[in-house]
Amino acid sequence: MFNEIIDAENVLNNLLPATRLQKGQPAPLFIAAKNWSQLVWEMAEQLGPIPLSAEQISRGINLVEHPVFVCGVHRSGTTLVRNLLDGHPQLVVLPSEGTYYTNLEHKLQQLPQNKWAAYLGTEWLRRLANPINQQPYWLLGRTSTDTSPYVDFARYLLAWWQALPHTALTTWPHQAVMLAYASATNNLDAKLWVDKTPTNERFVERIREEFPSALVIHVVREPVATLTSRRIMEPAISLRLALKFLRGSYQIAIEESAFNNGKFLLLKYEQLCDDPGVIINELTDFLEIENSASLTNATVAGIAATANSSFNGDTVSGAILKPGQHRQKEVFTANELRLITASISNAANKLGYKMPDMSLVTKLFLRLKLLLS
Repeated sequence: MFNEIIDAENVLNNLLPATRLQKGQPAPLFIAAKNWSQLVWEMAEQLGPIPLSAEQISRGINLVEHPVFVCGVHRSGTTLVRNLLDGHPQLVVLPSEGTYYTNLEHKLQQLPQNKWAAYLGTEWLRRLANPINQQPYWLLGRTSTDTSPYVDFARYLLAWWQALPHTALTTWPHQAVMLAYASATNNLDAKLWVDKTPTNERFVERIREEFPSALVIHVVREPVATLTSRRIMEPAISLRLALKFLRGSYQIAIEESAFNNGKFLLLKYEQLCDDPGVIINELTDFLEIENSASLTNATVAGIAATANSSFNGDTVSGAILKPGQHRQKEVFTANELRLITASISNAANKLGYKMPDMSLVTKLFLRLKLLLS
């Protein structure tokens, strides 16, 4: 029944990289993933939505109302937080970045609404097979002649697409994806669902409007380490733009911490790495979930994840590396470090990241220089 999908799946599997890609997907990999996801979606449409009981719909609607958003600027440690939460039995944790507010919503708005389900479905099928161009892959397992967990996921997505109210200016398409994943993994009884997307902090006001019960975990990291990681992983991004994002994220963290209504948790990456037990206790208290051994193991969809470093290949999967175990190389010149200090030190100091002293006049001069660069 699924022979054509199996063949396409094998082609895709043979093209998945053994080590993390440092650049974009090669064309053959992209084409194979697109072909496979399209075949899966077409089969799901042919078989139709998996019927949902009234009880399942009730449980799903209840779950939708209790999200957790893990956010923070790129390269700040959000992936580690997501991976530690992944295996907890009271949580549905999306195994790939949600990116609804930051990316997918805009793309859907460019399409006729009758194309949304297919676009989002095939996109998420590819994410379930290959989330970030590094292992683990095939997060729902592999297709056999009798069953395909990916076809099941797509059929559940079609079912929840019909069951959820299509309210304007809400994330209902993303909610359908989450509920399809929860259904496919038999986890509709979870207490909370978790979306990890860098820079989602920019949408915190909208999140609160749409989800009054939403919890936000904002991850911050020492500025030079954050910027170093980003320059290595995204060499095309300018220092000025990277600093703009970092400064904005820091400012939101400061404001939200001051406003804190019990639904916002500021989490420092370094503290999590240095003393995970203490921070995990903070997380369980904040989320009001039971402490679990799973919280000390980084996984993706229950599969051991790569350790929290993009640059240290000699690591044990699922481990939490301390900052000293994945030291970064120096990538900034002395002048660039001065620009970083001038731009970010005020906000960084408020978050407890001590930066070199610099006179106000020097700061203003260097900020102007950065602005004109």
